[in-house]
Amino acid sequence: MAVPLLEKMLFAEHLSLMLKSGTPISDSLGTLKDEAKSKALKKALERVLKEILAGRSLNQSLGFYPKIFDDFFCSIVEMGERTGRLDENLKFLAIKLGQENELRARIRGAMIYPLILLIVAVIIVSIVIFFLLPRITPLFQLIGIRLPLPTRILISILPFTKKYWLGILISIFLIFLLIKILRSFQLTKFYLDRISLSLPFLGNFLKNAHLAQFARSLHTLLKSGLPIRESLELCRQTLQNQAYKENLDYLISEIEKGEKIGQTLKRIPNNFPLIFSQMVLTGEKTGNLDEALSYLAQFYEEKVSSDSKRLSSIIEPVLIIFVGLLVGFIAFSIITPIYQFLGQFRFR
Repeated sequence: MAVPLLEKMLFAEHLSLMLKSGTPISDSLGTLKDEAKSKALKKALERVLKEILAGRSLNQSLGFYPKIFDDFFCSIVEMGERTGRLDENLKFLAIKLGQENELRARIRGAMIYPLILLIVAVIIVSIVIFFLLPRITPLFQLIGIRLPLPTRILISILPFTKKYWLGILISIFLIFLLIKILRSFQLTKFYLDRISLSLPFLGNFLKNAHLAQFARSLHTLLKSGLPIRESLELCRQTLQNQAYKENLDYLISEIEKGEKIGQTLKRIPNNFPLIFSQMVLTGEKTGNLDEALSYLAQFYEEKVSSDSKRLSSIIEPVLIIFVGLLVGFIAFSIITPIYQFLGQFRFR
């Protein structure tokens, strides 16, 4: 069972505050275990507390639940334990998780209205096909006039949809399943991810989201005290896009040769814009890389937020027009034959 990102953020923040106040880690975990709302987190913290009391470190104990506490989470905790700055590292982690949660919330919020419009369109079509048309079709047959083309199209769709509705749903499910299977293979996922980055508008939106995540993750890891190479390895694991993972593989190999991060990123201009690589390079030269990354993370998070609103503003009118045309087509198909019949009746 997955644990909500917000709850993991609150766990890291509360544990940081309790440790900073001088509360022993076992007492802190016991309190947080009792307060946990998620059953999965509560169960995990019970095991973590047992392991802590048995003498294991917090990092090792959290490692028993990789689906809840991933390598990124555990590495920051481990570095905090090594340096004696566990409370500070947990605070960095809480800030990072909170910003990631806020970014996701903004994107979800921008997509709610378009999703509602799409659901409305599906409901309208379903009502017409399965409830309205079966009652009106016999009336059209009794009228005995030549039906307009939209009405004939609508009536021809009815028997096919009623007969094969289950097959249509299964086909849609199989298409989504096929895409998911293809994304499970590294090669096909790589090409699908590359295609997604080249799509109009959506591609830039995805790039900005990945850049924000990369900058925020690398800033958090470096701030926590992890070496650059190890930080880049963990950043690679947090990215979902295979094309960006390939870029990070190249970046790590160049870092091992002694190259600077910013200089290497300049050779990948398609996925890392010049402003990004130049800021990183400047941060490396001045010794303020973590500050440069923090600025870039904030900059691209704001771009993602504004892009999500723009994406919503583009999708909304398109869906409104689509729903309007759909309703208009259905209304025209049903009402026109009735008006034709009434017109003939008046004429007689």
